[in-house]
Amino acid sequence: MNKPLIVTIFIFTHFYAFSQDIDRLILNNDFNKALQLIDSQLIINDAQPLLYLKKGMIMQRKYDFSNALKCLEKAYSLDSSNVKILTELAEVNSSLGNYRRALPYRQSIFDTDTTNLVYAIGLVNCYFNLRTYREPYKILFSAYTRDSNNLFVNKQLAFAAMRTGHDSLAIALYSKVIDQNPSDLGNYTNLASVLQKKENYTRVVETLEKGIAAFPDETSLLIKLGDTHFTKRKYDQAVDSYEKYLTKGDSVYDVLKNLGLSYYYQKRTKEGLELLENCLAMKPNDPVTALFIGLCYKDLKQYKESIAYMNFASRNALPYYLSDLYSQLGNVYSEERDFKQAVRSLKKAYSLDSTKHEILFKIANTYDVWQKDKSQAIRYYNSYLKSPKEQNDMHQKLTEYVLERKKKLAR
Repeated sequence: MNKPLIVTIFIFTHFYAFSQDIDRLILNNDFNKALQLIDSQLIINDAQPLLYLKKGMIMQRKYDFSNALKCLEKAYSLDSSNVKILTELAEVNSSLGNYRRALPYRQSIFDTDTTNLVYAIGLVNCYFNLRTYREPYKILFSAYTRDSNNLFVNKQLAFAAMRTGHDSLAIALYSKVIDQNPSDLGNYTNLASVLQKKENYTRVVETLEKGIAAFPDETSLLIKLGDTHFTKRKYDQAVDSYEKYLTKGDSVYDVLKNLGLSYYYQKRTKEGLELLENCLAMKPNDPVTALFIGLCYKDLKQYKESIAYMNFASRNALPYYLSDLYSQLGNVYSEERDFKQAVRSLKKAYSLDSTKHEILFKIANTYDVWQKDKSQAIRYYNSYLKSPKEQNDMHQKLTEYVLERKKKLAR
């Protein structure tokens, strides 16, 4: 045997034994000693990708992901085709939330063997973390054609199908995986969501009831079932679901509100009124709640209260900024000397929020500038003076101006 071959065998045998020592230390969680051995060899020769790989793996075990990433990137620079290095780089980047940086590594791994399910799922999960679903759908559908009975593939493909508009396939797959594994809560809620999209009320109810049978204490299913009945105006069934929820869960505003509305439609007026008044205390500006409180008082023939709540509802039904929008539009029309449109916009603004009394001044001033006949201007100046204004500098100055202006117009 020639001398170079003997040297090569010796080096290989030495490195193999050394590598086994490191693996044994890692297995025993003796990370510091393993790192010392690795660093001692890297001092001698730093062009050893497998040692950087092992060092990166140890750093991951120590949750030192930043240094793990540096070691693995060094390993990759020395050996960019090693699947193990690519895998660990993808894992570290994923642990750091760098899914976009992990993606090309996952893609490179997958490209080495597109039939390898482990590689495929790694790439799919990376896409899912990036909220991208078209590529995962293609990958998973290919895996599905090779093995249509794999539970995990079916579940993942169902999710991708749901996200990409392949609703019929999603429904079929979710139905299948629920039968295979009835203990996975997410499958029930996802299937119910796809069925709702298809407006298949009967199957939505069946799915949610099946989920509740498997998870009797899962409040999210009770809420979803109650909301499904409520949307279809099946108030008796909605009340049943919401009441069951309230025995198990917190007093969520939307549940209390929908239950109160359902009571109203069931003619359980006093119960509905009590719940809705509690809801209005929780969210004081909800016009729908205020409207139905008014309707409850109407049914109880307490008309003054009914009128008060309905007026309150009508004021809050409009976006708070709509009056300001029309007021500013009036200002722009005035700048453009289109006084007719300016007055129209300002009157609309005041009709939307009659607490903004400065709009009366703007209307009066616009008429004053626009029309030779000052009767409309005087009328709105008077309305402004009579309005219950806040005591502030702006209204004080406007009031002084109006009083002076009226004196001049009276001459």
